[in-house]
Amino acid sequence: MICCGLIIERAERESIPVPLIGVSVQARIVDLVAEVTIEQRYVNKENQPIEAVYLFPLDEGAGVSKFTAEVDGRLIEGVVKETEQAKTDYDQAIKSGHSAFLVEEKLPDVFKAKVGNLAPGSGAKIRLTYVTELKVEGKEIRFYLPTTIAPRYIPPTDKSSTAADLASIKYSTESNYQVDFNATVQMASAITEIRSPTHKIAVTRDVVNKPQYGTLRFDNVVTSMDRDLVVYIQVAEPNQPRLICEKSPKGTTALMLSLVPSFKLTEQKTELIFLVDRSGSMGGSGINQAKQALQLFLHSLPLDCYVNIAGFGSSYEELFPTSRKYDETVLNLAKQHVDSIDANLGGTEIFHPLEIIFKKPSIEGYLRQIFVLTDGEVSNADEILGLIRRQNGQARVFALGLGSSASHYLVEGMARAGNGTALFASLEERLEKKVMQQLQDSLQPALSDIKIIWDGHEETGQMFATAKAVPVQTEKTLMGYGKPLESMTPVPTEKPQLKFRQAPTADMVPAVFDGKHLIVYALLTEDAHVPKWAEVIAKSPVGPLTLKVHLDESNSDEGQLIHCLAAKKLIQALQDSEGDPDSIEDSKSTETKQEIIQLGCQYGLASRYTSYVAIDPKEQKELKESWMMMKSRDVPVQFAHGWGGYQVLGGFAGGCGPMMGRSNCPPMAMACHYSLPPGIYTDGVEQVGGGGGEAYESCSDNIEELDCEVDDDYCDNEIQFTLSPSEGTENETSNTDDDKLLKLITCQHFDGSFKLESALAELLHTTLEDIKQAAEKNSYSEQVWATAVALAFMGIALADLQTTWMLVAKKAENWIRSSGKLTGDETACTSAAQEYVKAKLSL
Repeated sequence: MICCGLIIERAERESIPVPLIGVSVQARIVDLVAEVTIEQRYVNKENQPIEAVYLFPLDEGAGVSKFTAEVDGRLIEGVVKETEQAKTDYDQAIKSGHSAFLVEEKLPDVFKAKVGNLAPGSGAKIRLTYVTELKVEGKEIRFYLPTTIAPRYIPPTDKSSTAADLASIKYSTESNYQVDFNATVQMASAITEIRSPTHKIAVTRDVVNKPQYGTLRFDNVVTSMDRDLVVYIQVAEPNQPRLICEKSPKGTTALMLSLVPSFKLTEQKTELIFLVDRSGSMGGSGINQAKQALQLFLHSLPLDCYVNIAGFGSSYEELFPTSRKYDETVLNLAKQHVDSIDANLGGTEIFHPLEIIFKKPSIEGYLRQIFVLTDGEVSNADEILGLIRRQNGQARVFALGLGSSASHYLVEGMARAGNGTALFASLEERLEKKVMQQLQDSLQPALSDIKIIWDGHEETGQMFATAKAVPVQTEKTLMGYGKPLESMTPVPTEKPQLKFRQAPTADMVPAVFDGKHLIVYALLTEDAHVPKWAEVIAKSPVGPLTLKVHLDESNSDEGQLIHCLAAKKLIQALQDSEGDPDSIEDSKSTETKQEIIQLGCQYGLASRYTSYVAIDPKEQKELKESWMMMKSRDVPVQFAHGWGGYQVLGGFAGGCGPMMGRSNCPPMAMACHYSLPPGIYTDGVEQVGGGGGEAYESCSDNIEELDCEVDDDYCDNEIQFTLSPSEGTENETSNTDDDKLLKLITCQHFDGSFKLESALAELLHTTLEDIKQAAEKNSYSEQVWATAVALAFMGIALADLQTTWMLVAKKAENWIRSSGKLTGDETACTSAAQEYVKAKLSL
């Protein structure tokens, strides 16, 4: 079999066009939430009925709230049912001669759509609507639209159905159909900027008459689904606390409490462990960005801390056996180590490295903070998240997702489970700023004991709605008098509905961080009191920090958007607490499953246990007679832009179990599959599919000896893909402000002072001798003057990067004040350095 783009060719058979012909996306962004509708268009160009199967990504926090299908002009409303029932209905409809549609969740950020019994020549559309919260990063609001699923590493221990689905994905280097994107934006205050680091977009705004509104679309024809769309929106008055009310057509009420806290507490002593993904998929620009961010991270650490750097793939490497006290020697060793690391450790085994770190004894007086930098391309996310939850707060976990299609479920989930924060960076964005944001978060005490008091519901969080009276037998008989009438009393299968319900529940409210968006919802029955205010109380080392937010009557609306977001938040918390559904079978898990099903069916949400099914009411005789001839067609997924798997083995690397691929064939369309040696154990960590050192070389040698095959049929556990020459990933030498900052910090000691070196002179377009003469002229030592000049350069030439160099500058300022080497007034020294820098930069 040969796979060419979206045309599947089989030997000695005619070409088979893949049925997906187009995708359209319409987004409505309102303040800090968004409603997104995705339309997928299919056409059966074959002479027999087909079933199109497409695995596609969605926002992991999204609630899929509506599903419709259209067949030859007939509109069909999808309904949410328990997943097994939805599958049964789908199969029965196929056998009965109906077209049918099924959408199910495989992971919270991966969904599977099936378009079954699509008759020859017929066209179909499926429309899926979801609602989601938006993240706040600094002064910007981040919207993202996932477009592709990067190949996932599947450990040999992962036998789940989800792993099998991920392993079945067929990959291509292109998508030969058009993608349309349009969005409307409505903010609470005037919009100052809308930008995208990933795509070229056209933005329309009426800054005079409607400054709070805007629209955006792709600025050109897009036929590529190889990277997530990221959009940043900046507003004039960001992140004002709000309490918004929504009434549903059924009379129920949903409230959304939204705020971005702002506070500063005394820094805590910390042990900082940076765990960087060095698997093959990080090859190229991914690992280079990580190395740059690490250099800045090392120079930004506080003086009194412990530090370590670890790398993981199929094997695991640490800079130090145990974390070392930060000093000049440790800084230099760490910088040398960072320079030497590469994406050469094989598959993405995150579980074992985290397990090793959690088992290490803690350092008394220093709180452990773990930073995980990864593209998150694994299948066993639930297992990893369960491990983090079980460590019972012994460490906080901060996760940074890197690349064009990082797994949001894994990255966001690690942060939720570890009481940390999650950020993402596309390959077009610099990591330094985001790493610094997380470092600043880690140095602040965690405000993890959060309580929300709702007006009128201070003690009624578990009050149930009034139950209807159960009819009883009134006939005076020995057989049942006074007892419920059996015929009228079905066995209850659902929990009684609560009059007031908070989402997330009181014990699941996430930790509060300075500048990080916090949203808490409330769901109320039609007869429940609607709160006029809500108060947040967060315990801190200095006592409770509180904020009361009053209901904004002008923001009251009718609809289901906030209801769906609240219900999704409850489902997310239930799924998080349940862990891996394939490995847990107890009464609590059964109860959790039933609660998820109840919420999903009540609010029309797809989940781990509920799916959308839509059945065409029209029975087609020819389909009923030929359904057994229906052929299943998988829609290929485009490789993620910059995916490092191309570089690790010179071709494709992906897997089902211990499986990767390589080809030395010419760059032509070819399906190649190889089975690598079974797992090797190194230092107690399972190594699969090649790791570092000898094991990796051995795997490479075995692959070299294999020949490419052209198969006639798909294999259940192979990945089909199109080979093409790898795109260059080395960034051209640039001289951006970020590069200047990285060059500057090479001159800094661990204590914050700066050395007088050539790098500083080059940035100022002068000579070392000139800087020395200026120091002597102003009566300062070379070290004091170099430090003052470096501070002045950051403040003048790199002002836009202040959040990135803030911690570097803080150490430098503290050194000048406390070193005892400053002669004279600090303000005079600062002014002299600023004037010197301005003169050298001709400002």
